[in-house]
Parts: sequence; C-alpha cells; structure tokens
Amino acid sequence: MFAGATTLNLSKLQSIGWTHYFMQQLSVQLSFEALSAIHDTDAQTVNQYALFRITAIHRDRIQAIGESGSTDLMCPPEFHPTSQYIAVGDWVLTEKAEEHWRIKQIVEPISRLLRLSGEKPQMIASNLNYLWIVTSANQDFNVKRLQRYLTLAFDAGIEPVIILTKSDLCSETQLGEYLVQLTQLNCSLVHAISAHQNTGLTDLAPYLHAGSSIALVGSSGVGKSSLLNALAGTQQHVASVRGDDDKGKHTTTARQLFFINSVDGNPEGQVAVIDTPGMRELQLFNSEHGINETFSDIHTLALNCRFSDCHHAEEPGCKVRQALEAGTIKTSDFENYLKLLREDEYAKRRGLGNHEERKYQRAFSKMVKTMKKENW
Repeated sequence: MFAGATTLNLSKLQSIGWTHYFMQQLSVQLSFEALSAIHDTDAQTVNQYALFRITAIHRDRIQAIGESGSTDLMCPPEFHPTSQYIAVGDWVLTEKAEEHWRIKQIVEPISRLLRLSGEKPQMIASNLNYLWIVTSANQDFNVKRLQRYLTLAFDAGIEPVIILTKSDLCSETQLGEYLVQLTQLNCSLVHAISAHQNTGLTDLAPYLHAGSSIALVGSSGVGKSSLLNALAGTQQHVASVRGDDDKGKHTTTARQLFFINSVDGNPEGQVAVIDTPGMRELQLFNSEHGINETFSDIHTLALNCRFSDCHHAEEPGCKVRQALEAGTIKTSDFENYLKLLREDEYAKRRGLGNHEERKYQRAFSKMVKTMKKENW
C-alpha cells in the first residue's frame, strides 16, 4: 500500500468483486500523484476520485456501481467507441466532473471476453471467474457451437462450466445422450438442470461464493434468464417456450451485471452475474491458444507429427491422420478444429490490413498452381 491512510471503503468494494489484484494493477497504471490523491486523507482531495464497476453499457450512458451505490458515468472521447474499450464487469477509476463522475482510467482486468464484430474486437465481459456456457436439452443443442464458447473461455483464461437447461423437457434416455456428448468435450464441469422445476440448481452452489463473478453465454432462448431468476429467487423477465420449435423466446437485449446472494453464509457477500443476449454469430478473435486448448487431444497429436508443418492430409507419419483412421478422434471434431483455425488466421490477416490479405491470396494461388503442375 502507499503512504497515507486508505480512504476507500474496501469492504463495500470487495462485496462487488474488488480484490487486491486490481489495486496492484491500478498502482502500476497510475502516476504517483494520482495514487497519492486517492489515498490522501484530505476529504476534499478524496472526494475527487471514486472506483466503480460497470454494470451496463447503453448507447447513451454507462451504468456502474461503487461504494456509494449505482450511478451513470460520463465517458470521455478517448474511450469511444465504448464496445472496443469498456466491458460490463470492468473496474474504472473516475474523477469528479461537477455533479457527475467521469471515467479517468480502466483498471487492467484479470480476464476479458472478446469476440470479432464487424472486423473489430468487441468487449463482452470482464473480470470473470467462471463462464457458464448454457445450452438446452432440445433442438438448440449444438456441439460445434459449444466448442466455440469453450475456445472463448480458454483463450481468456476463464474456467468454463457447461450447463444443460430444460432437462425436464426430454426423456431420461435423451438426457443421457446429451450428457454423453458433453462429457466428450474438454470441459470437466458439466451440469444438467431445470430452472422451472428447481432441479440440479444446488449443484451450482460451489460457484456462488462471495466476490465471485460469472457470465452466462449461449443462444437466445436456452434459459439464461430463467436460470438467473431461479438463482436470485425472482421471476422478472422470463418468456415461455414457443410451441412450434421448442425454443424459448429472446428476453435479454443487452449485457447487464446483477448481484445475487452468495452461499458462503456471509450476509454482505454477493456474486456478480452477467447476463448476455443470445449471439447470432460468435466470431473468435486471436484465439489460437483457446482453439488448441478446446481440441487439446488433436493439438497434442499434431505436435507429434513427423513434419512440423504437417497439413494432416497425406503426409507420412501424421499422428492426427492415424488417430482419425483408428477412430480415436472424431472426424467432426477435426473438421471443426481446422475450421476454427482457418477463421482465426483470416481474422489475423484482416487485422493486418488488405495488403496482408492480398499477399496471402497470391501465395495461396501460387501454391495451388504448383500443386497442379506437379500432379500433371
């Protein structure tokens, strides 16, 4: 800690997710003068600065919560567009601007979820302990989509948890088939629940400890809001299942951070839960590490191929091809692995500009022509 008495009410901030880690990051980011002002014992100086956690980002305002409660924050031009700089769950240092608070600094997050949107990185959520990947036991169930969400979590260094909802809407045999597919994914934390019948919810208690932060992701209608309401003991904005296609209705329209009571027995302990709208498309961004972690079995085999640049086609000594022929890895998983790697490479090239993309296309065309000549 720095010289001077700490005037921040850390107990209130800790109840909404503040930790010593963030204080350390703030110490690295800010100048000595700014830090001295935060820790100054002079009341007039102290009142010029405050810490807040972002709870919602709208087009016209940013909502946050701090030691004195909830408020709207002013966002200076250097943090525009906000989707590329600030995420729900972020901690920010603000300074007084007449009767308002203006964002001065974004505290370096412990984790951050990113996706590609319109060829630009877009913030989804920050400072998470767990990513609850929610899917439902009906037509929405899609292994390839779940693998994308797992990649998102692994790339951000967040513990993924797969939650299969609406378990009451299928037979025990069907539920067992879904669970078998989930256990084959690289995720050790899998739970089947029914929010409407309150079954399986107690299995989620280990994640609901004071100061923990969780984000819920998944397609529209899989039951994210129903799950949140069941945990919070409320029934606020849940829509019923449509009868024609067995899918729930879209209820969440913007990312928002809520607080629910923890299970630690601490009356002041809270759990931060970020509800997110269903994503029509999840484009990964600079996610090679997450892809390799999601498909760790394939990646490990690829590292042991005879050639370091093996394309896993007809090359001799290809461990991946041998595993495919032996049936120890699924063809569908291998195809999705390659697809995600191609998407990630394309996103990287686009990030470097049109020149790099044209350079790649020329090299690719040259390689195809060479292969044709050799085959002729």
